[in-house]
Amino acid sequence: MTDKIIKHKEPLVIIAPENQSKVRIDHFLHAQLPSYSRSFFNRAIDEGLVSCNNIVVTKAGHIIKPNDQIRIDFPIIQPISKETIEAAHIAVKIIYKHEHFLIINKPAGLLVHAAPSTKNEITLSDWIIHNIENIAHVGQIDRPGIVHRLDRLTSGLMIIARTNYGYHHFAELFHNRAIEKTYYAIVKGHPEKKGTINFAIARDPVDRTKMRAFNPAMPYPKNLKMRSAITHYIVEHYYEDAALVQISLETGRTHQIRVHFAAIGHPIIGDVVYGSPSQLINRQALHAQQLQFTFDNNTFTFKSDLPEEIQSILKKLNPVSN
Repeated sequence: MTDKIIKHKEPLVIIAPENQSKVRIDHFLHAQLPSYSRSFFNRAIDEGLVSCNNIVVTKAGHIIKPNDQIRIDFPIIQPISKETIEAAHIAVKIIYKHEHFLIINKPAGLLVHAAPSTKNEITLSDWIIHNIENIAHVGQIDRPGIVHRLDRLTSGLMIIARTNYGYHHFAELFHNRAIEKTYYAIVKGHPEKKGTINFAIARDPVDRTKMRAFNPAMPYPKNLKMRSAITHYIVEHYYEDAALVQISLETGRTHQIRVHFAAIGHPIIGDVVYGSPSQLINRQALHAQQLQFTFDNNTFTFKSDLPEEIQSILKKLNPVSN
């Protein structure tokens, strides 16, 4: 059974204010409802669920003007069947249960939530709907409980909100950069023993499916929407033409770790987008190993061992002196 979209019974109507400047409708809706992403509204527009002044909007670039009446029929995703998910043997492991949140270990290869091009694929969101009770109305409709994400081919720890109280609390923590995330990666070559990568990140102007790092000291196209990005790292072990690095982030940009290490000439082993394929592993050797945060005045720290496919690489590599 594949997923499908049906309409919500109660549409939302928003009236643009009289002083509204001209703005794209997807930007306008995201500003009005920031808990939903622009991609969420783009998908709703593609499905014909957004109208302006009683006319269905067909393009995300439709311009909103003062006093326009925008109507949204929120999409509800009928998830992939429980039988299909069980048959897939998705190896999500629950590390910790709290009244307001869960800590899970996401396996590599599992998409966190559906994109327009992947909406028939089994995702972590599908697994959540069928395995966590009373979560369907927590957070965004199409990705209940999801407060952050990992790339499909990255493994490791994730926070899943179980209540809307937890959802909004973690959304605020992430916004304030109050969650400490530690990653481990195996990169090509020998970077400096420790360092900070401070390259801004923007969507690649040539290949829009990729991100690109820009040295702020160098000229760059002025029409790019640059976002600051800061990555700290320490090399734990050097190997022949490889290194195991511990990574912490000040920011959480799309593909940040992968883009930053590729930008300094040390791409993550197995990263086919920003590096090259590897015979040692069939995905990027990147793992979200630790989470630390404060929730209701209690400090929580969670750790996850490196998965077997990353440990097997280290066993095959020849260590060299640090």
